Amino acid sequence: MAEYLASIFGTEKDRVNCPFYFKIGVCRHGDRCSRLHNRPTISPTLVLANMYQRPDMITPGVDAQGQPIDPEKMQEHFEDFYEDIYEELGKFGEIENLNVCDNLADHMIGNVYVQFREEEQAAVAYNALQGRFYSGRPIIVEYSPVTDFREATCRQFEENSCNRGGSVISCM
Repeated sequence: MAEYLASIFGTEKDRVNCPFYFKIGVCRHGDRCSRLHNRPTISPTLVLANMYQRPDMITPGVDAQGQPIDPEKMQEHFEDFYEDIYEELGKFGEIENLNVCDNLADHMIGNVYVQFREEEQAAVAYNALQGRFYSGRPIIVEYSPVTDFREATCRQFEENSCNRGGSVISCM
């Protein structure tokens, strides 16, 4: 029995633990999910929730004033953000992975995942980021169960199809 339970842990067959939380560190159902979200108390990976704010968040391709946004400006905006966040997080330790989600779903939009080489480095970053702000918004930091980013991509994104509109996971 224990071997069977271990074999289905974190998969769709697991009726107790949420496979989406285990795989991508968030769940579209949030606290209303019928399955458990086993939040780690320590991890080499942190998630900074909703940190990246696209200039066209309200309407894709259009800025807040209703003007079309040049794709090159969008890329430049992203690269500036990425460089800024990489430099700041790099102060806490060696970064193994840094992913910024470009997703329209509320539970994923703008999430930044940083995986440090050591759990201790993530703990230092976690403590240092508590109570800080970025672009006038509080930084919401949590430990994440994600340690293998190859598995942290939506299958529908891989297939270029999504039955939930624009809510595909696209980490850069």
